[in-house]
Amino acid sequence: MRIHRLGPGDERVVAELATQGAPARAAELLADPRTLFLVAFEDERPVGFVLAYELIRRHGDPSKLFVYEVDVAEAYRRRGIASALMQELARLAQERGIRMGWVLTDRSNEAAMALYGTVGGVRPHEETMWEFEYGDG
Repeated sequence: MRIHRLGPGDERVVAELATQGAPARAAELLADPRTLFLVAFEDERPVGFVLAYELIRRHGDPSKLFVYEVDVAEAYRRRGIASALMQELARLAQERGIRMGWVLTDRSNEAAMALYGTVGGVRPHEETMWEFEYGDG
């Protein structure tokens, strides 16, 4: 297994990982230097990924890392791929001077809860997430 950070020119990989058709803005996503899109490959096949964003802040730490999505193909789960992706993400965050990161998940998502605990995540308090709709966009 090898882990590769996607960038401009890797739109085919983003499309291959998509579950609802090819994303319309993949090129824009990959061109943004604050996007950290890491993919685990088995031979040439993408088998897992983590997508995170560096969020610039107005106070405190200059930026934090928001882990938006982690997924591993079902046939490749329970092999440490998600943990390896999260460890590489942590290495890149340190390299970029990012000291803290965060992720949201449902308590009912047992796999995610186990993963985040295994890779050093802590739950400082019970979180509440609010969603906002901004139209049909």
